[in-house]
Amino acid sequence: MIRTVDRYIGKAAIVSILLVWVSLTLLMMMFSLLGELRDTSANYGAGDVFWFVLQTAPRSAYQIFPVSALLGSLLGIGGLASANELVAFRISGVSRLRLAAAGMTGALLITLPVMAMGEWIAPGAEQQARAFRLSQLVGQVIIGGPSGMWMRDGNDIVNIRRPLLTIDHGEQSISFQKVEIYHFDGFAGLKKITHAESAFFDGDQWTLENVFEVEINASGVIPSSFERAPWISDVKPELLESAVTRPPYLSLRVLWDQLEYLQRNGLDDGAYRSAFWEKVFYPLVVIALVLAGMPFVFSSSRHHNLGSRLFIGMTLGGLFMLINGAAQNFAMAYALPIALSTVLPSVLLTIAAIAALRRTV
Repeated sequence: MIRTVDRYIGKAAIVSILLVWVSLTLLMMMFSLLGELRDTSANYGAGDVFWFVLQTAPRSAYQIFPVSALLGSLLGIGGLASANELVAFRISGVSRLRLAAAGMTGALLITLPVMAMGEWIAPGAEQQARAFRLSQLVGQVIIGGPSGMWMRDGNDIVNIRRPLLTIDHGEQSISFQKVEIYHFDGFAGLKKITHAESAFFDGDQWTLENVFEVEINASGVIPSSFERAPWISDVKPELLESAVTRPPYLSLRVLWDQLEYLQRNGLDDGAYRSAFWEKVFYPLVVIALVLAGMPFVFSSSRHHNLGSRLFIGMTLGGLFMLINGAAQNFAMAYALPIALSTVLPSVLLTIAAIAALRRTV
């Protein structure tokens, strides 16, 4: 009897969550499409915009899923409540906490493939989308991937292996680490390779730091090193920054690699640490939101309709996301443990939801 009820509740939650998830993802894609259409140009037309939005769809789906799980469980299990099916289960001796756990289990069954998508599909698609957008805007070939950003700059091929986002007093900035430039002389072939620890733009020109060069000519290979060297390039820094994938869109593997690099070099890792723990605690966010909606399901069987449940879900989800983001920003501003600030809102919401359910068990 209990297992049959679990499957029934879980199936209702899964079907409703999937429908809401697809709908909200399409809505986000539509908003993104409208925003991108404003930036169309001769090189970046409507067809390019559609392709860019399609490539960013996995990231949009991953981001919107926790709220979709909340709304879907409210609508799916709330529909059973409206039909008095939950009352029948309660009369049969099934507790509200058990019914809520069944709905949560259904949500978690979808969460696992969503997390896999966020780890293996969305980051690569996001990198390719940003590189494609920039290549169309500047009219140059630019490729994004695990080895960093590749682009053509005149006769040179440039590889920026570590584009990093840093935050200083609330202001975001992009720094470029591990830069490699392959200089070609037309059809004569490779003439010089430049390795630099970092590159920055001072408002007038690019400058490379901790430079090691290898010049190739008829007499052999000539190495040289410099503390600083100018980088003559027509690439605009604001365009490069637009192609850099933000930390929340990276995979856990890449985030961990970036954190190790930043710590070794004494650089600010707040943005990457926050994104790392946010991904680690992603399933807990889903659990907290689904459980938080359950007390409203059991209290709304006769008093709230579909519109009321949607309003409750959107309000609850919006408030949680605001509080969650504020907690992380507060921790970064005052040097508090980011892992604790990331997990604390979800834990508190889960405890409050369980307490509310147990009061009426």
